[in-house]
Amino acid sequence: MKIRIVLPALLIVSLLIVSLVPGCASKKTDENVVEMWVMPNSVEPISDLEAVLKPFEEETGIKVKITSVDWGAAWSKITTAATSGDVPDLVQLGSTWVSAITGMGALEVLSAEAIVALGGKETFVPVSWKTTEIEGSGQTTAIPWIVDARALYFRTDALRKAGVQKQDLSNWKSFKGSVKTLYDADLMIDEKTIAPLGVSGKNDWNVIHSLAPWIWMAGGDFLSPDRKTCTLDSPEVFDGVSYYISLVTDGYVPIEYLELNTAQVSGNFNDGACAMYFDGPYEVKTLTRPAAEGGALGSLTSRNFAVTGYPKGPKGLFTFVGGSTLAIFKGSKNKAGAFEVIKYLTSKPAQVEYAKVSGFLPARADAFDDPYFANDPNRKVFKEAIYYGRTYPPVPSWGLLEPLLTRRFGIMWDYVTSGADYNPDEIKKQLALAKKEVESILNQ
Repeated sequence: MKIRIVLPALLIVSLLIVSLVPGCASKKTDENVVEMWVMPNSVEPISDLEAVLKPFEEETGIKVKITSVDWGAAWSKITTAATSGDVPDLVQLGSTWVSAITGMGALEVLSAEAIVALGGKETFVPVSWKTTEIEGSGQTTAIPWIVDARALYFRTDALRKAGVQKQDLSNWKSFKGSVKTLYDADLMIDEKTIAPLGVSGKNDWNVIHSLAPWIWMAGGDFLSPDRKTCTLDSPEVFDGVSYYISLVTDGYVPIEYLELNTAQVSGNFNDGACAMYFDGPYEVKTLTRPAAEGGALGSLTSRNFAVTGYPKGPKGLFTFVGGSTLAIFKGSKNKAGAFEVIKYLTSKPAQVEYAKVSGFLPARADAFDDPYFANDPNRKVFKEAIYYGRTYPPVPSWGLLEPLLTRRFGIMWDYVTSGADYNPDEIKKQLALAKKEVESILNQ
């Protein structure tokens, strides 16, 4: 459906004045072109986004030139651009990157009037809005675009055969009992042996995101409330990490899975090799997309899967919520045009359409009222998840802390998979080292 966008010339001029920090007028450029960097959010990242933007371009005459930047290279490319000044107009930023890039002084600050023009902060999912600024600064430098949240995928036929009910997955105690039941059942379906649970390890880009929910649900956290110290050596963090590791050390996860990343574990689940695993909303799209388009529709798993939330921990129910924002570089040559692109991409129709294309969740709260989400029980689980979800502290140093923690937690997984007798003291040692390394960054 064609979406009508009315943009009088006076509005474009006024946005230069009220939408951005005073005194930061755009450099002279072609107002009909916006340079945009995005990451591969879908199978065809450029053409898929171009299709969503087509009505916008037809109505406004603004052409969006899209460059796709691989996630593995994005941090380096964006920070290099930020320091050199050779930047696009508009950039996709991982939600955990905003505070770091903002701390470099590279992003345009959006005024209160600009935020109102987007519908106000109440328009967006609350946890995502927390990632739009340096914590406590009161200066918005990015706008939520797409959301990622984690939940539990499970094979309904495997659970039924083992005598496990969906409600048995609802808390830590019953979840572990259910995993044991699946293990003891020694399941084989369609001539395939099914492992109870799939968990990725040190080779996963999600290594922190995978551990975070268990840390939070045990009452732990990464940093103290004043953000001056690291709390990874707390008993609560140890309890959360230990519970998650015990799913492996108790034999419920094939040890070779710890050498895999999330995409590979996802492939195993889709192929029928494991009964449960944790992943984001894009897996629903994979399981409902034809094989000719890179999906798994028609497979046994696609006909026998469901999604539920994380099992509730002793201190509450949490999941990791990430995603991406859109930001305008201070060095942008077309700030007014870039703002109009943000305004369009965060409108309800565009949010729904891009969610359908990418598999990610909308950042705009009312987009979940669309039947695509409201009428699908699996997608509704993710809507619920973003409201009990958490993200990391939006402090400038987080961009340095994330790779540091990825390395330290990877070493921890190395110990778990080494074949040595499991010793909890080794986990405490790794957490203490993580604290020391984190605080070396915080105190710089």
